[in-house]
Amino acid sequence: MQLIEAKNLTKVYCRSNVEVHALRGVSLKVNKGEFLSIIGPSGSGKTTMMDILGCLSRPNSGSYYLEGHDVSKLTDDELSDIRKKKIGFVFQTFNLIPRMNALSNVELPLLYSGVGEGERKEKAMNTLQRVGLEKRAYHDPNELSGGEQQRVAIARALINNPSIIFADEPTGNLDSKTGKEIMALFEKLHQEGKTVIMVTHDAAVADYAQRSIKIKDGKIEKEKIRRKSSKNKAVFVEENLGDASLVGSIISGFVSGYKGLFANKLRSFLTVLGIIIGVGAVIGVMGVGEGAKRNITTQIEKLGSNVISIHYHRPDSKEEALQWRGRSEGLTYEDALALKEDLEFIKDVEPQVRSSMTVKYQDKDWETDIIGTLPSYQSINNHHVKDGRFFTEDELKSWSKVCVIGKAIKDELFGDTNPIGKEIKMRNMRFTVIGVMEEKGSVGWNDFDDRIFIPLFTAQKRITGEDNIVREIQAQTTGTVPAEDSEERVRQLLLERHNQVEDFHIRNREEFKQTIEQTASTFKIMLSGIAAISLIVGGIGIMNIMLVSVTERTREIGIRKAIGAKRLDILIQFLIESVIVSLSGGILGIIFGFVFANTVGNMMVGAGTMGPRFLSQGGGSVVTPGSILLAFFFAVIVGVFFGMYPANKASKMDPVKALRYE
Repeated sequence: MQLIEAKNLTKVYCRSNVEVHALRGVSLKVNKGEFLSIIGPSGSGKTTMMDILGCLSRPNSGSYYLEGHDVSKLTDDELSDIRKKKIGFVFQTFNLIPRMNALSNVELPLLYSGVGEGERKEKAMNTLQRVGLEKRAYHDPNELSGGEQQRVAIARALINNPSIIFADEPTGNLDSKTGKEIMALFEKLHQEGKTVIMVTHDAAVADYAQRSIKIKDGKIEKEKIRRKSSKNKAVFVEENLGDASLVGSIISGFVSGYKGLFANKLRSFLTVLGIIIGVGAVIGVMGVGEGAKRNITTQIEKLGSNVISIHYHRPDSKEEALQWRGRSEGLTYEDALALKEDLEFIKDVEPQVRSSMTVKYQDKDWETDIIGTLPSYQSINNHHVKDGRFFTEDELKSWSKVCVIGKAIKDELFGDTNPIGKEIKMRNMRFTVIGVMEEKGSVGWNDFDDRIFIPLFTAQKRITGEDNIVREIQAQTTGTVPAEDSEERVRQLLLERHNQVEDFHIRNREEFKQTIEQTASTFKIMLSGIAAISLIVGGIGIMNIMLVSVTERTREIGIRKAIGAKRLDILIQFLIESVIVSLSGGILGIIFGFVFANTVGNMMVGAGTMGPRFLSQGGGSVVTPGSILLAFFFAVIVGVFFGMYPANKASKMDPVKALRYE
């Protein structure tokens, strides 16, 4: 039965603008179960003939029928299917993949045929047993002799039970004794019913075949039939293989990617380091940004909610001062009362005056801020007394010399002594301490713990000497009127009372909070973008290392294509290897980013504590699951994006050129 029919095959190579005619109208027929040798000197075209018959290459012209089907016009993937199912290759240089042991090399074709792991290993071991190498199954190629390597190559060619075995100078790198052993194997395969086509320049080796043809200068010079087929020869039964090569490429990609990381440890570490720094920087910076945002928001919330702040505004010039003279005396206590009485959405008001001075207790003194205010200060500013009490309305009206001190004042002047009932001096006046405020911390430059609170009228009469004048008014709203409307109504009321002199500034704390949050978010995005640049640099490193890997493994790519891997299989394999590098960097980068955010990041935010919030109850940075997922996802995208070009380059390699790459 006729298996192969080639008609008028031509193949022309262009080298440095010079045409080299490798085949010149070659015609050939091969019967099923035949043992054929193609003999000729170097450069005669015999290897080119085998490449075309083995579906590794296409002719420039002519036709090639395999089992009655014209394969000369098939696509690369269709040729890969034929090589996977019908053809096995044995090469002069063995072409084993160095990073895989003998068993893995033999089972490799089954990966691209969708065979499960258990069945794959069992078949590979059985095939190694056929060539007498089951005891060397777990040895790497560099641990095997030349003859053993060629036996592994033969086992790999047999693993998919192909109908045709192509052998290119199978004894060329072997001594005479080992060469005879290998040829005995081919004779045995021929007796089992397989078609064997062997390329050689050695006439003694060619004599093993039933029929030999001699090629010279790209043409068949003569044909010699040595013996006819044996009548008792076994009939070859082709095995029906699967077509799930995608699974094989994914598995192969993970395996080779994992081994590749450890094969060149320093190079892999330096490549992964770029991703580690990139992912860590993104997570760390986002953690610092989010922590700073929450820290500022928390501080603003300490000031109280739904509060409109009104501050006295001095004239910007002498001309403006002259225009204002006699029309307005600035913010007054009556302004505060009018806001509460005339505007229904104002829940309460708290006018303030303040002055900085040195206070004394016994032999200790301290520079601090004196705040004159009303009892409403506590509810409006969400700042309450911890020990003792706040002053009353009666003490306000009677200009009582009482005070409530902040925690910092208590620590500096009294230490561990209870300050309640003690007297401190302010401007040679004795004030009785009646309470200590709860610790509140700082908001910007304002340290709420470094303050002394006294009744407003006491401050006006005894400290500032400015009756009725206040420097700011805090007005708490009900929250029922939109912020812009409430601000405008407050503005109109004060303009009316100040004879249209706008000697005040109005600020809504909620708007201030939103502005700060937006600013913090903008900075976080900007800093994250800068940090992401390091990820891109890491991605460039991945591309560089993958291009080097593709070059180093060019022959491996040719081997994989020769045993049936399609373009997509090669692309996915190298893409997965790239993603493995980025995933490794991503996982380590998450750890690095978390540690950075909760150590250096905390100090950057100003928390001054080490460790995450749930451990230290005060860590500044906030590493959110969203930031981790974003950085990790971006790392994977970087791996895919920067790995695509090398993977695509690998997938488009010509198998013949790849196999001959030195």
